[in-house]
Amino acid sequence: PVDLVGRKILITGPTGQVALPVVEHFARIADVSVLARFRKAEDRDLMESMGATVLQADLADAGSLAIVPEDFEYVLNFAVVKSGDFDYDLAANAEGVGNLMTRCRNVKAFLHFSSTAVYEYVGQEPRVENAPLGDNHRVMFPTYSISKIAAETVCRFVAHQLRIPTTIARLSVPYGDNGGWMYFHLLMMQQGIPIDLHPDKPNYYNPLHADDYIEKIPYLLAA
Repeated sequence: PVDLVGRKILITGPTGQVALPVVEHFARIADVSVLARFRKAEDRDLMESMGATVLQADLADAGSLAIVPEDFEYVLNFAVVKSGDFDYDLAANAEGVGNLMTRCRNVKAFLHFSSTAVYEYVGQEPRVENAPLGDNHRVMFPTYSISKIAAETVCRFVAHQLRIPTTIARLSVPYGDNGGWMYFHLLMMQQGIPIDLHPDKPNYYNPLHADDYIEKIPYLLAA
């Protein structure tokens, strides 16, 4: 695994449920900067309270990334937009990866976090890495699966073109003390909101705790 102690790391999407524990963990041991639009002052304050350096930018706007230093050693890209508007979501999620990688082309490794939402639905059949892709999240998030597939494609293209050592990791059901699907389902039950189930019962989930995916990050970077 890569030793990240004292390393200069950029983390995007830091206020999200998946990335927040990552910022909290690595800001204790490394030189961490966080990049987001930071429309809420309290989000900026939270990041600074954890010891991270705040960079305010929009991945969909390549010009705004001029404030990003070019000497980061590692980049962890958790950023995701789910506005439901295809033009903006593809710009932020797919073109945004390209903008970020182009700006940070000198990194030792770039780690892009994707999702198992990229896979085509095939019932109970276990997925493998090269399983067919599809738009399986449209019922919940109209742009999500397609944006994730597009982001992976742009990520691979830029990695090859600029020779950036890159890993794409598809997370399934990440959760932790700050939320996740189990928490959302509990809130829905509490409020009497129906939870959609697929007719191909039983419905399986593959929970991945924050402690576990944080532990795997140095290995993903080494890959």
